[in-house]
Amino acid sequence: MQRIARPLVIGRLSSQVAIALTGIALVVAVLAYFERTAIVAEVPDYGGAYVEGLAGFPQSLNPILANDEASRAVNSLVFCGLTKTDDKGQSVPDLAQSWQVSPDGRAYTFVLRPDARWHDGVPVSPEDVVFTVKAMQDQQYPGPLGAFWRDVAPEKVDDRTVKLTLQKDSFAPFIEYTAVGILPAHVLGDVSPRDLPTHRFNIQPVGTGPYRVKEVWADRIVLEAAPTYFGPRPYLSRVLFRIYPNHKTILTALERDEVEGVPMVDPADAARLANEREVAVYTAPQSSLTLLFFNLANPTLADRNVRQAIAYAVDRQKLIDVARDGRAKRAHGPVLPGSWAYNPDARRYDFDPQRARAVLDGAGWKLEPEASVRVKDGKPLRLVLLTNDRLERVRLAEEIQRQLAAVGFEVEVQATGTGGLVQDFLLPRRYEMALFSWELNGFDPDPFALWHSSQQAQQGLNIAGYSSRRADDLLERGRRAVDQAERGRYYADFQALFAEDLPSLPLYYPTYDFAISRKIRGVKPGVMATPADRFRNVVEWYAKTRREVVRRR
Repeated sequence: MQRIARPLVIGRLSSQVAIALTGIALVVAVLAYFERTAIVAEVPDYGGAYVEGLAGFPQSLNPILANDEASRAVNSLVFCGLTKTDDKGQSVPDLAQSWQVSPDGRAYTFVLRPDARWHDGVPVSPEDVVFTVKAMQDQQYPGPLGAFWRDVAPEKVDDRTVKLTLQKDSFAPFIEYTAVGILPAHVLGDVSPRDLPTHRFNIQPVGTGPYRVKEVWADRIVLEAAPTYFGPRPYLSRVLFRIYPNHKTILTALERDEVEGVPMVDPADAARLANEREVAVYTAPQSSLTLLFFNLANPTLADRNVRQAIAYAVDRQKLIDVARDGRAKRAHGPVLPGSWAYNPDARRYDFDPQRARAVLDGAGWKLEPEASVRVKDGKPLRLVLLTNDRLERVRLAEEIQRQLAAVGFEVEVQATGTGGLVQDFLLPRRYEMALFSWELNGFDPDPFALWHSSQQAQQGLNIAGYSSRRADDLLERGRRAVDQAERGRYYADFQALFAEDLPSLPLYYPTYDFAISRKIRGVKPGVMATPADRFRNVVEWYAKTRREVVRRR
């Protein structure tokens, strides 16, 4: 029987080998086909860290107390508001999944996300919102936000709904204010607002953001990805902030490979870093406007022809190149070009020195042969231009001086400290022309504070002294209207009127530059109201990758 069984075993083995070989051949064929048709790409993977320098230690890891850029940067990763702004500056949901505005524009009702959790696992509640608002309203609150919030009434509607009601009048820009970080009532509910600055919460905060505070030391702050975060899981496991005296020392630290990010880079340094292979310089539109302010109480500048002649005589692009190494965008009005309220059809004053001379001639300012300064009724066309003593501003002022001299002005440049410029000259209206940058209040286009006649009062910001009933009416309607399209029409008309009256001359919108090592990818800057907005899409930043089939041919 053994002689008969042996060939049967051999036969069976031969069949199994044949089947195995056929299977292997099939797998090889499939793999070969897959290799020919599949596209494999590197995609973001979880893990890794990002190290950034901060100029100075954060004064408070509490969003309602934060009044410095270092604090705002850390808080933007640790805390969330009811809303946030997207890369175009539009308000979108954050802790609130939705909201409604009452027909009269005074009541805002927010529905909280069901999956929003504090870093200690406790659900976010309407009580947290009410507590945060009342803390900012308290007479002993020491932070920078109280003046506005004292006119807002917070109310819990149900377990997931909270209502914020404006006590005086509708205010369309209000929705941007709801981006302020919300505080945990279950942690701070028994703490007086007066004691918030010294509470241990400032070094052991409990937030709702994509990162939570792990360690706080004198020279560094370590954040780690928060497992409780309701949004997409961040790719970076950690964010480490190292503390330095100023931005220049952070730049040196980048060159020494101590950090991977510099939160703010001067224009001259940005131009140099842009040529570095290992560093990416990101440029974002900044919610800021640099203007040449005219004091309309000055007899010479009260003449609109003189103001328009100045507008034609000024080469904005040359100013940008001289003062900011080209890192800004020309401004033609008081509203950012990327805004939904921007009016591209408003009158523009392109560089045209010949037209400037013609306007001055028509207004009676004559330039005699061999003379360099125009004269009218025996009075020379002479003005004083004030600026602060920053190098960028001095360069800007001197270039304006040169350009206006080319059409017959005599301009004297005077520089002073920034604080003195504002308190001693601009607010009391003791100037003729002045260079100043207006930091727009968030992304909302409301220009009421600078141009409404009511803001001419002492300490008001209408430092030009602009007074127009038509402008006042448009500005009032624009901030009261609830419908964005209606607001857009009011602001478009205001921009057209502004371009005709020209109470001051918009020069440029500075861009914001920050540098990050090319080891960190996924950074997508949008329009920025504050430097902390660079972290808007931080959950998409990554340092590691993995290979993955993304599609087949």
